Amino acid sequence: MLLCLGALLLTGCQTMDSPEPMPSKATGAATANAPKAPGSLGMDYLRSGDRIRIVYSDIPDAPAPTDDQIPEDGKLSLYKNVEISLLGKKRTDLEKEIEDIYVNQRHLYKKIKVTIERMGLFISIGGEVRTPSGTIPFIAGMTLTTAINAAGGCTEFANRRAVQIKRANGETLKVNLRKAVDDPKYDVPLYPGDTVHVHRTLL
Repeated sequence: MLLCLGALLLTGCQTMDSPEPMPSKATGAATANAPKAPGSLGMDYLRSGDRIRIVYSDIPDAPAPTDDQIPEDGKLSLYKNVEISLLGKKRTDLEKEIEDIYVNQRHLYKKIKVTIERMGLFISIGGEVRTPSGTIPFIAGMTLTTAINAAGGCTEFANRRAVQIKRANGETLKVNLRKAVDDPKYDVPLYPGDTVHVHRTLL
């Protein structure tokens, strides 16, 4: 009887002390190389709505630079009908990826240089703000309150309880600006291409 009890206790200790399995290196590598989700993107990563200029060089008769806006699905047709997905990728990494397609995958050139220039980043803002210029320059870390302050603040007719934010991907949010001013956790971060509209309050 005592022997059986001792065996059970020993088994229980071994089970409790067993370490959790470590993630494999392959899993970690796959996670690191995967495109980032839109909500977690930093300033180095491309999003839908971004305007970019693509310059081709180091090839004979190089085409003129092209200016494009990244669509919601993130896919563009480039020079020589090369299809590429841009969303969630770093600009410098994407340049190398495109060069690899032209040279090593499609064998269109022996050498090509692709440069992606990110155009000016802006937030659109309108409605009941004191300086309704239409757009303001985007600054890293910009939030709803900082954007409205950059537009001169709200007018006395603004409905501060339901300010609308429309993302470049079509997502729409309604934010209580009063709460956002009082508590930073309600102050929604903004991204390039977002549109902010402050509605007029109903009298």
